Amino acid sequence: MILRILKTNQAYHFILIPLLVAGLWFRSYIDPVYFPYFEGENDMFLYRFVHQWVAHSALLSNLLSMFFVIVFSFLILKLNTEYAFIRVRTFLPSNIFVLIIGGLITLHTLHPVYFALLFLLLCVDRIFQSYEKEKFHDSAFEAGFLIGLGSLFYLNLVFFFPIIWVGFALIKKRPQWRNFALPVLGLAVPWLFTWSYHYLTNQLPAFWDTILVNFETENSFFSGNIPLQVYLGYLMLVSFLGGIFLLNQYDEKKISTRKNFQVFFLITLIAFALLLFVPAVSQEIVVIMSLPLTYLISNYLIFMKQKFWGNLFVYLFIALIIYLQFVS
Repeated sequence: MILRILKTNQAYHFILIPLLVAGLWFRSYIDPVYFPYFEGENDMFLYRFVHQWVAHSALLSNLLSMFFVIVFSFLILKLNTEYAFIRVRTFLPSNIFVLIIGGLITLHTLHPVYFALLFLLLCVDRIFQSYEKEKFHDSAFEAGFLIGLGSLFYLNLVFFFPIIWVGFALIKKRPQWRNFALPVLGLAVPWLFTWSYHYLTNQLPAFWDTILVNFETENSFFSGNIPLQVYLGYLMLVSFLGGIFLLNQYDEKKISTRKNFQVFFLITLIAFALLLFVPAVSQEIVVIMSLPLTYLISNYLIFMKQKFWGNLFVYLFIALIIYLQFVS
């Protein structure tokens, strides 16, 4: 029953999704709090200006996170409509995305990773739209520029740069050297301007200190947080089942869809690697990971034959999210 409601392609979702976000974020406007940044996390070169703007109001910070999640949910819907990862018209990816972020209670307030996800979404769009282009030099530059700009909000987004090269290599049988050089140039431009500003204002030590602290600081919300561990474990279980299901239907997918899912797989792989090997990365990386997992889980739930299990997965998912609202 619940699955049928969430996966329809009816206009009521334009009201349902904001209401769902408002319901899951109720603690954020009843008792608004800031994200517990580690020292320097809110000092990334572009995010510091946003943080200064919202520093006077935790409620504003929380409302902005709600706004971002609603916008992302519709951008995710737009991507699926344009590139047909899931070959049916459905709002399920948007709803699944909201549910995934809904379980990350600490991130129901503004965090640099929300800006990172915005630029990653736009970058993925540039990669996928090049499939229909003979020459896509502008998309190559813009994809690199978007990653570079987003990494000035959330440093670790820079590690997702390889998806551009891999994406173009997958999409085009004979990509030209420009399609590999232009993304590097696009990535370098925002960082060059940032470095130049700090150089001209004699702030280079602060420049390097900001980078180091956002890479080396030990930052973990997982140890001892049993409810969050259970939630993420369940999310990974459903994602694993969705991955197995996708492999079984892989040969039935269009070539473009297969290549798109390969890009999504690389995003997931990089996110896991960052979680394991970069000390400063913690639960916020799940926000970025939610992009590929949203489509993977949605594809699984839509096409699985036994609807009972699909509804059960969703009910358990919602129950865990509601539980986390009261124990986190």
